[in-house]
Amino acid sequence: MTRALAILALAAAFAAAGAAGSADLAAVAGPTAAAKCRSGYKAAVIAGKRTCLKAGQRCSRKDDKQLHRYGFHCHSGRLARVKPKPKPPAPPPLPGQKVDVGGYRLYIECIGSGTPAVIFEAGTAGGVSAPIQGGPELRATLGQEARVCAYDRAGIGRSDPRPRGVAPTGARFSEELHALLAGASVPEPYVLVGASFGGLVVMSHAVRYPAEHVGLVFLDSENPCRDSCVYGPPEAADFRDLGSPTFGDRPVVALTAEFSDGPDLARRSTNSILASAPGSTHFIVTDRPALVIAAVRVVIAAVRTGTKLPPCEQTPLPTVGGKCETFTP
Repeated sequence: MTRALAILALAAAFAAAGAAGSADLAAVAGPTAAAKCRSGYKAAVIAGKRTCLKAGQRCSRKDDKQLHRYGFHCHSGRLARVKPKPKPPAPPPLPGQKVDVGGYRLYIECIGSGTPAVIFEAGTAGGVSAPIQGGPELRATLGQEARVCAYDRAGIGRSDPRPRGVAPTGARFSEELHALLAGASVPEPYVLVGASFGGLVVMSHAVRYPAEHVGLVFLDSENPCRDSCVYGPPEAADFRDLGSPTFGDRPVVALTAEFSDGPDLARRSTNSILASAPGSTHFIVTDRPALVIAAVRVVIAAVRTGTKLPPCEQTPLPTVGGKCETFTP
């Protein structure tokens, strides 16, 4: 008889837990009992007892934290569902693309249209993901006249690092750029613009893929192996395979500020202009953006008309902060 009464009591407890929403949050049995709840209820263990939960039931605020694990809270004395946290918005799509260059991918952004395409090569550890001040605005201006691209070299910004064992030689830099431009469908020919360390990358590409480039602009560029051919962090490189490049009669404009041996660069082409940027730091893009734009335009014009560069004094360079310099060919 006692056993029968116990079973009846347990059944009554289940019925109470599954009653209307105004019923108390009821304990079903001890923590080891199996909880069987009616449809629409959530089986739970609260304060060591199994129970069935449903929004609207009376509850004790002291059980609030325990209720959270089942998706409820008890802030007002009545069970309420915890509102799910909104999913964070998806990140905006990248303005550029990542291109496979041999088992790893480099990131590139391009704007505008028109030939020749202008390819910017940043200084040490620089790139399109963390541009130098004034860089995006400068590219946007030139993008109104030609296809303009900038990218992150391997291991920088949004680009993948090189696989282990792949040495950062001049050949590797140029092969990566070649594969990147082809994979991103940037049509030849190119005007290459190299700032500082980027000038060495530009030279490496121009030497190995001479048919792809039709002009160069150097922005206080490093000179080939003037001090050292090997560079350490933040961007390791070995340009001992660069040699002493020359560029034939392709148009070259060399802008100098603090570090570059301008005459050395200008002499590497039989069709060149040398100009300094008085008062500018090494970062000519930031300090003299109009001068950089003018230099690129001078080269583009020579390429499009198929003519030699005019004397420096007959270009806009002196009117936008440049000083024409002489050199011995």
